[in-house]
Parts: sequence; structure tokens; C-alpha cells
Amino acid sequence: MQKFLDKVAEVLEVPSVTPDFAFRSAPEWSSLTGFALLVMCEQEYGARIAPDDFLKLRTVGDLAAAAGVVG
Repeated sequence: MQKFLDKVAEVLEVPSVTPDFAFRSAPEWSSLTGFALLVMCEQEYGARIAPDDFLKLRTVGDLAAAAGVVG
């Protein structure tokens, strides 16, 4: 899980995130950042998250669960 948290923090351009962090509240959040998270989930974890499903996700923990990351 820590590797996933580190990768999300890198994409969001923040020092760190926790599973309860609302990723859309990141200062640099944009639709391109959201797309980068989707691409990261697919490339790093083999998880294809549909855009409609992604829009329902609120926290980094939600994103981890959608990507199949446990722990």
C-alpha cells in the first residue's frame, strides 16, 4: 500500500497522502491529474477504471480499492 500512496502523492504533487485523503482536494488538482491517476492505475496495477466509476471515488483508499491494491 505504501508504494501506491507514494505514487499517488507523486501524481498529485504533494509530499504524502493517506488512504483517507480526498485526492480531488489536492492544490494542483485538475482533470489532467485525474487522467494521470487513471493511467497510473492501469500501467502500474493493471486496473482499468472506467471514467464513470472514477468520478464516484472520493479518497485515495477508494482509488486503491478500485485498483485492487490491498494492505
